[in-house]
Amino acid sequence: MKKRRFRPIKVENLDFNWRFQGIIDVRPNGNKNNSLTIDFGWYDVWEFVNDKENEPSRFEPKVVTPKFVSDSIKFALNNGWDIERHNSKLKIVYKDKNYKIVE
Repeated sequence: MKKRRFRPIKVENLDFNWRFQGIIDVRPNGNKNNSLTIDFGWYDVWEFVNDKENEPSRFEPKVVTPKFVSDSIKFALNNGWDIERHNSKLKIVYKDKNYKIVE
């Protein structure tokens, strides 16, 4: 898989960088060791084109938008993601239009 660069995003007047590589990886600007991981169940549909019985459940959203990333960051900030800590890591899952903290 091609390595993707981070894209800038501003949420609640704070600067972050994010990228999509199967999951969404978010970092506060200037603190690359602090991370938020967003898993929304994405998978490459072509891997299951001839194996429908083992295809995972469908995922939403179909397209990762800055609004979805922003909403996810807001959820994480409101649920304990400490962007000031040097090594903070938080993983959230988005499924059935709801967020859940995993780690």
